[in-house]
Amino acid sequence: MPVLTPPDWVEPRPYQQRAVRAWFEADGRGIFRMATGTGKTVTALQAASQVATNAEHGFLLVVAVPYQHLVDQWADDIRDFGCEPVYAYSSRQQWQPRLERELLELNQGARDTSIVVTTHQTLATEATQQTLERASVPMMLIGDEVHHLGAPHRQKGLLSHAQFRLGLSATPERWYDEAGTEALTEYFGDAVFDYGLQEAIEVDALCEYYYIPHIVELTDEELEVYDHLTAEIGKHWPHADDDNGGVDLEAHPKVKHLLFKRARLIGTADNKLDVLTNLVERQSNPQHTLVYCSDGSTDPEPGVGQRHVDSTTERLRTDCGFQVSRFTARESQTEREGILSDFECGATEILTSIRCLDEGIDVPATRTAYILASTTNPRQYVQRRGRILRNHPGKDIAVIHDFITVPDTNTHPEFLAEDQQQSERSLIRKELKRALTFAESARNHPDAEVDGVPTTEGSLQELKRRYNLLEM
Repeated sequence: MPVLTPPDWVEPRPYQQRAVRAWFEADGRGIFRMATGTGKTVTALQAASQVATNAEHGFLLVVAVPYQHLVDQWADDIRDFGCEPVYAYSSRQQWQPRLERELLELNQGARDTSIVVTTHQTLATEATQQTLERASVPMMLIGDEVHHLGAPHRQKGLLSHAQFRLGLSATPERWYDEAGTEALTEYFGDAVFDYGLQEAIEVDALCEYYYIPHIVELTDEELEVYDHLTAEIGKHWPHADDDNGGVDLEAHPKVKHLLFKRARLIGTADNKLDVLTNLVERQSNPQHTLVYCSDGSTDPEPGVGQRHVDSTTERLRTDCGFQVSRFTARESQTEREGILSDFECGATEILTSIRCLDEGIDVPATRTAYILASTTNPRQYVQRRGRILRNHPGKDIAVIHDFITVPDTNTHPEFLAEDQQQSERSLIRKELKRALTFAESARNHPDAEVDGVPTTEGSLQELKRRYNLLEM
């Protein structure tokens, strides 16, 4: 029976070899904190291959991923390593008989290796747990995008009988969930290998990039709503705007609702589309452009107004005349495959999306990206950056345009009421935190500006000075 073996064309990079060594030195437990695009999948399979080779009486590998499309991606890579995995998701009747047969063969010594690729949701079910418990051979669990497994309803998928445990994520910590992060650390162990974006760029694992921030002001009406929401949040959780406040959003649904509503207000700010169309029209070549939109609508009330991604798509099509396609949860799998193919070859010039491209779907052809909306969760914008910087033939550098939402830049904070000044300062602090993260590894650091590329009036340094945030 086939053993998990790296193909001849896989040449592990030195940093990948270091990661595998560190994991074995930690007794086969730990987390790889590796930048998106640096080959976490291949690195993990190299570690699993060595475990399989050393196993004397069979080996069971369980790979758990957050989404079904990632099952297919992992399965393709596993085939390159010479094995045909069991797809364990959707209807149990379609995969459980084969899994049970392979486990029986493993236990009897008639099979060397069995590999199961499943979703976090399926792994957490009692039926799947009971089936996997029948294995009497060494078992390894690879948790892809491991932060998802820290959610209370996903922790059931942390197989207690797996001797070898490997978590993968660019950002393994769970945002606003210290208990979930602690559960992951207790199960997988600490991060045994860190490989950041700057290191990846230096060895050409990712391409270099320019970072261009654009200051976009809230309208008077939007600022009024923002201040009201901030006041409401403060009533229910006084420290919700403190970066060290550690708000447990699941335990405070009212705060969660208000924070999401405020984030969508910022994400759909009216002035953003005017800035976007002006910038895209000035591009020398609009092909391979990606636009990240808000998950909200053009009206702050739920169910009212047009989706932000739809209004953005329509604006780019009708006002600018570009070939634009949406890539969202509403498109079928077949439609998505066609959209990505058209984007790859340039037939679709611009791709608009919300969150579907945040984890697991590769769009390496992207050369220019516009981030209209972003959460304050570092995981999202760190993963987006890594996805944009993936290497692709003919792509030497990427350009990231980031829309920084601020109050009216003509209003000086000293003329505002104390609570309003604090509200605006909080907004700017959150936006600047993301901007500084993006700028620190950019080719045009530290000024985060590119000669000849227009930005809206104002600068990040000026905002820092006006709102006494120079310590950032």
